[in-house]
Amino acid sequence: MTNGINVTHTDAFAEIVVSRPVEGEWMGVMQRSALVDALSGLDRETAFVLLRSADRHWARYPDGGPDLPGEDDAATPTLADLCLAIDASPVPVCILLEGLVCGVGAELAIAAQARVATPAARIVFSAARLGRISGAGSTQRLPLAVGAEQALRLLIDARPVPAPEALAIGLVDQVVEGETAADCVAAARAWAQRHALRSPRERGGQDGRSFLRAVKAVRATASEGSLAMALADCAEAALLLPLAQGLAFEATLAAERDSLPQTGALAHLIRAERSAAQMPEALQGVTPEPVTCPTWVGASPQGTALALMALVRGMSVQIWEPDRARLVALLQSIAARQEAAVQSGALTAAKRDADWSRLRTFSDATALEGADLVLVAAETPLPPVRAQVPLLVMGRGELPAGAFRLTISGRVAELGLPQPWSAAAAAQSLAFLRRLGQIVILTAQPSGPGIASRLAGAGGAALRAMHASGVRDEAILAALTDFGVASPRLPKTDSRPEPRDMAPEEITRRWLAALANEGTRLLAEGVAQSAADIDLVAIHGLGLPAECGGPMYQADQRGLMILRRDLRLWAAEADVWEPVPALDRLVSVGRGFSAAISPE
Repeated sequence: MTNGINVTHTDAFAEIVVSRPVEGEWMGVMQRSALVDALSGLDRETAFVLLRSADRHWARYPDGGPDLPGEDDAATPTLADLCLAIDASPVPVCILLEGLVCGVGAELAIAAQARVATPAARIVFSAARLGRISGAGSTQRLPLAVGAEQALRLLIDARPVPAPEALAIGLVDQVVEGETAADCVAAARAWAQRHALRSPRERGGQDGRSFLRAVKAVRATASEGSLAMALADCAEAALLLPLAQGLAFEATLAAERDSLPQTGALAHLIRAERSAAQMPEALQGVTPEPVTCPTWVGASPQGTALALMALVRGMSVQIWEPDRARLVALLQSIAARQEAAVQSGALTAAKRDADWSRLRTFSDATALEGADLVLVAAETPLPPVRAQVPLLVMGRGELPAGAFRLTISGRVAELGLPQPWSAAAAAQSLAFLRRLGQIVILTAQPSGPGIASRLAGAGGAALRAMHASGVRDEAILAALTDFGVASPRLPKTDSRPEPRDMAPEEITRRWLAALANEGTRLLAEGVAQSAADIDLVAIHGLGLPAECGGPMYQADQRGLMILRRDLRLWAAEADVWEPVPALDRLVSVGRGFSAAISPE
């Protein structure tokens, strides 16, 4: 069926299979309506209905992230309407959970009368990653299913819960196994047939005192207006109010959360991350060769961090460093970080030893003969490397022919592609860096500083300019800290100008404006491919708070005419605020940074 809902019947039960629809979004309004109709059309004499997903997972996105707000969310039937139809169905609903169960899928699961999971199932209530309350009823149903303490933990942390743990806490009723998909379906059907499912769902059964203690514990550490506080209020309503009133209370708080500016900023960031995770158009159709023997040439802090990432992910690491003192320092750094991870509990001693056993060092350049990807530290002489082997050079030195520029900042890897470049080598490098857990941003950066360095330079210049005008370092530091920058670094200066008062909001605006101005220049020069890429670097590389969405997003929210006005006003004090000409072009056509800027 075009709506992706297929219903079959036998004498004792019905089965509803949900597929990706031919038209419209998965669990969009068309599919929600079809599923409500399918439930309402069931014979009341049917013992139960088994609800399952054709592709064996219940998630809109494969990354396990939250469902983003959409235009059809408010169209009826809403997700809340669908969940209520499942909850109140006169024919008990047993849902089979396989693979990733996230967002909409988790809401449907907790609305069902019974939940049967396969061992590989992972359930995550992911709305918290956007600071949202889904509004579909999970804050009312989940506490009554697993208790307030477990429910609040799941809703606040947005952590995937594996099937065995879900069974232990009561989130699923049974874990079934089977060699094939058909075996799992048969096992779920058999379990449902053995257990008489009562309808409608019986509410209650929770110990009120322990329930309220859990709510009180969250409130004791949550700040006023925070998501945790709102979720605690919802959990309390689940205990004290009838379902209809509890759902209405949840819906009110959900609407309030969705109206907050940080919700839109976090949604922008998730969209940017998902866009960066897609295979670039120029590389589509290219199947990257797996990297089995990555080799590091030379010692550097960035290289050490990447080597650790590779070891943690079970990869073998080869390091070639002819200077013994530098090699010893590199190994000591890796060992120290591993030991710190063991002491903190993030790494077991056995895992550390296993990781260490995959680390090999060489002083002879012949080690490069078997390498299928080479990472070169800054200013390290490069011995001959086999043709077609991807060569990633860190630092700002001269690039050998065919090499890629690699810049690491936090979780972001900027991969600079010189012209011409090999699609096979680029795809292999991209896949390798993503396997290390990096967000990869493709840039046209064959030489010079990358996006992170240039943004940091512009931000530092703005801070120096404010200091030179008399703004105290303590005021600048406080403003950035309050904005959410975890460890702001102020440029060193010996000047002692006349003191000048400046409001924290203006300090932050001037700093963000300098970043957005430099971002505009990066777009105009063709170094950055999109404003969203710049925001990713700013947040995951430079440490701007995710709740701001990044400097380009902030500029779009305030308006580019306002940004240009501010820059023109402040440019009299320092060149860092001199508006980039490309900004005039965008203002003249009434477009924001979400529109592409043609390179100059």
